Amino acid sequence: MKKHLFWILPAFIVITGICLMLNQSLTDVTQQPEKDWSRGVTIGETTVDKKLPVRVNEDGDFEIQTYEEGLVKKKTFNQTFELIDETSYDIPFDKWTQVFISDDQLIYHDYKDIRDQDGHMIVSDAKRFYPLDDTILYIKESSLYELDPAAHTSAKVMELEKNIEEIIPFQAEQTIHFMTEQSRNNDVSLQVYEWADKEAELVHDKSFQIDAMQIVDDIHFAIHDGNLAYVLETVQKQTQGSPVSYTYFTETTLGSDQDPALKPLTFHDPAGKGSLEEPDDITVSYQDGRPQLLFNAGGYTKTNYQGNQAFNVYSASMTDSGRMQTARKSNTPKISAHPQWLNESTIMWLEQEDDTKSIFVSSNNPAIIDKASGLKQDDWLRALGKTFGMLAKVLITILVSSLWFLWPVLFIVLMYVIQGRKLDEDRTWFFYTGIAVYMLAVFIFKDIIFIDAMFARAPDYLTFTGSSYVYIFAFAVVAFIAAQSTKATRDWHAPARITFFAGAHVLMLLTFFGPFYF
Repeated sequence: MKKHLFWILPAFIVITGICLMLNQSLTDVTQQPEKDWSRGVTIGETTVDKKLPVRVNEDGDFEIQTYEEGLVKKKTFNQTFELIDETSYDIPFDKWTQVFISDDQLIYHDYKDIRDQDGHMIVSDAKRFYPLDDTILYIKESSLYELDPAAHTSAKVMELEKNIEEIIPFQAEQTIHFMTEQSRNNDVSLQVYEWADKEAELVHDKSFQIDAMQIVDDIHFAIHDGNLAYVLETVQKQTQGSPVSYTYFTETTLGSDQDPALKPLTFHDPAGKGSLEEPDDITVSYQDGRPQLLFNAGGYTKTNYQGNQAFNVYSASMTDSGRMQTARKSNTPKISAHPQWLNESTIMWLEQEDDTKSIFVSSNNPAIIDKASGLKQDDWLRALGKTFGMLAKVLITILVSSLWFLWPVLFIVLMYVIQGRKLDEDRTWFFYTGIAVYMLAVFIFKDIIFIDAMFARAPDYLTFTGSSYVYIFAFAVVAFIAAQSTKATRDWHAPARITFFAGAHVLMLLTFFGPFYF
């Protein structure tokens, strides 16, 4: 044992450092999006890249439409997302196909005609198709109709104004509203209708202007207790380069004749510094009487093998001070897209997986938090990848620290030039002076390794007050014991022991600090 002490001691420290790297990597890749919110739980796959239709049945279970294996499927999950029922439908479909499923009845729109599940035509030449919870709205020619899913009969809702080719529906419980929008240049006109008792009643009509050179790209709205909230996404074309996108939010009273106070939105990154990038797929709903936004955006994450940015799901709500407060709802290295609320405590989104998209949910439900807490194969693979990446940084940092190693080497060369072969005798002063020269170089040039950015990235056990001095001295003691043991067990002379001391010290020190150097 004593004979091998010279490598056992440094190896133990280095292996401990690598284990800490792996533990840190596992902590990073399994970090929850926020406190008391679960990591993502996979509940299935789909082949179509679009928001999946979801409804909650009378038992409180989630009925989710998916597209896989050439079939449309209706999957029913309980509150803990255990699959309790599955029904398959064999119809032609692609990304543009829209499907209405209620109980076991299916009606679909193939982007031209509306058909039943056997392919029989119900309505020809329908321009738009809007499947809701219990009914269907569609546009044919210049009129909006309701289709009774059971009887396959249509009733005219209203004649649409000229140039209106689509509506934006919103359904909350049993109330259906829809919005029409017309814009020309920066002039915008919005109308909101309530569909009740087979009548469409105009409940909000407002025209306003947005900034010059901007055009409306998308609108999402929600209604609650007489209040109307909507998100307006606009695009401004540039003479050079890509168009610039803007997002505005406002809340007003239904029927108000006041001009909307459009607030340009920027979302603070709750996990990092600065703002979230490229918010997309924005939807708005009401929760606890307040407007709540849900969207995906680029933000800070530690789950990546390389880099610290990924597209995740975020929510945002307006505070009493008028500031938009954001929260992260997913934390993965892949692109999270098409997020939606399933209820006030659960969201669902898609992630790209080769040719398919994985369906994920996350929630503040304790049962879901517990279900998502285990380590999966993908977690281990990403953690190992991050660990190997950290080891690569250690090697690069060792090159940076070569200035420390240079001085004892120069000292040894200088002493051989001056003393010659007299140094072949074991001279105690030579060994201790070489150690002192190395340690002096470490302290003089300490700042080339122990930089502020490294301390900002390193974990707490490396960043307490005076931590650099503690680790320098502690590992120096270990390296000294290991180097001195070779005098008796290996008959190493002073130059070899000095070189070993410096090399072991650098390796141990940078195994701990090197991964966070850049």
